[in-house]
Amino acid sequence: MHHKDLENYLNNYLNVSTIKDYCPNGLQVEGKLDIHKAAVAVSASLDTIEQAVLADVDALIVHHGLFWERDPYPLIDVKKTKIELLLKNGISLFAYHLPLDAHQEIGNNWKAARDLGWENLQPFGEYNGTEIGVSGTFASKTIDKFVAEIENYYGHAATTALGGSQTISSCALISGGAYKELPQAAAKGFDCFITGNFDEPAWNMAHEKKIHFLALGHTATEKIGPKALGNHLSEVFGISVTFLDTSNPF
Repeated sequence: MHHKDLENYLNNYLNVSTIKDYCPNGLQVEGKLDIHKAAVAVSASLDTIEQAVLADVDALIVHHGLFWERDPYPLIDVKKTKIELLLKNGISLFAYHLPLDAHQEIGNNWKAARDLGWENLQPFGEYNGTEIGVSGTFASKTIDKFVAEIENYYGHAATTALGGSQTISSCALISGGAYKELPQAAAKGFDCFITGNFDEPAWNMAHEKKIHFLALGHTATEKIGPKALGNHLSEVFGISVTFLDTSNPF
């Protein structure tokens, strides 16, 4: 398929025009015109791009692309190296940030909530007018059992601040770097809040607001969407799509 056809499909499927982001979503680096083989990944790191070259793909679709607001303009150092590798090998780079968090079919948050068996799913966590996370309920269980289930799902140890009750039945989730949304989850009465990253204030917020807080790693919580998107593209277009799993515990 032509790279423009792929971009148009992804832009429509991921509702790009309806979401205000702080990076360009869509085609970021133009490579080969025709795409027969693609890869998906969390971030356009040098390691990821080098793996894409070795995999001989025509397109690389990531959650975290190369360009962000307030980035310096000069194409020097590692950014030059990344772009040079993409162009030299004819690899088109696509990036979808908040659209891949918010999508209610294959996004990082809703896909995880459905996989975990949550019910009564509702949008949660507004950013620039779009709720990018999800909330849900489930059969009552101990917090210890819940933490074990979450760790097993993400394949990553949880950093926890367990400020709530021993038994829980509701949770809100925003993948990635969203620990500052913990008070919002507490205000809405959820028993637990899950995200990727954490910082010192999260401990006190959780205990003071009597809510459980789980951080599973920014990368681990944002593998869900790229993997699901890759499977979706394989089913729809019949192209080969590989998930590139680079090592990043953060």
